[in-house]
Amino acid sequence: MVKLGDKVFHLSTQAAGLMGKVDTDNGGCPCDSPSNKLLQANAAVLVDGSEVLLDLQQANYLNSNGIVTVLNLMGGFSLWGNQTACFPSNTDVKDYFISVSRMFGWVANSVILTYWSKIDKRLDRRLIDNIADSLNIWLNGLVSEEKLLGGRVEFRESENSQVALMAGKAVFHIFMTPASPAQEIEFVLEYDVEYTSALFAG
Repeated sequence: MVKLGDKVFHLSTQAAGLMGKVDTDNGGCPCDSPSNKLLQANAAVLVDGSEVLLDLQQANYLNSNGIVTVLNLMGGFSLWGNQTACFPSNTDVKDYFISVSRMFGWVANSVILTYWSKIDKRLDRRLIDNIADSLNIWLNGLVSEEKLLGGRVEFRESENSQVALMAGKAVFHIFMTPASPAQEIEFVLEYDVEYTSALFAG
C-alpha cells in the first residue's frame, strides 16, 4: 500500500490511476510502461500503517517474481516493475510485460469497436479488402507514431476454409510488435590509454 498525507491507498489503485495518466499522455494508447513513473504518494506502507522502504536490490527481487512494487530512489515514490503476475512461470512477452499485454488488449478492443459495423455486410472481396486496407493504414500510423515497432494484417487462405467462408466466417491475422520496456541498461566503462596522446596536442 502507499500513503499520501493521511490517506492510504492500495497500490493497485494508484497503479490504475498512473496507467490512465501515462495512457492519456500517449493519446489514449497504452504503449508505455507505468514503471519508474511517480505515484501520488509520500510513503510505502503495510496494512497496519508501518512504513516500508525497499532498496533497489529488494525491489528488483520482487520484480523478478512478477510483483510490482514501490521504489523511492530518484526524487519520489515511483511504481517499480514491468511484469504481470504470470511471470516468471509464463515467459511469453505478450503476456508478462504490462505495457505489451495492454497493447494487445487495446488493439483487440479498438478493432472490435471499429469493425463492428461490418458484421452482417456481404462477405465479398470488397469487404475483405476494405477491412485489410484500413487496418494496415491504422497499424502503419501506430508505427509512424512509434507506438508499435511494426504491424500488419493478412487475410490468409490457410486460415479461411471454404466451409468457414460459406458459413460467413472470416479470419484476419494481425501481426504486431509493441516495444518492450527497457528493463536493464548497462554501461561499460573502460580506460582508453590512447587518449593520453591528448597531453601532447598543441
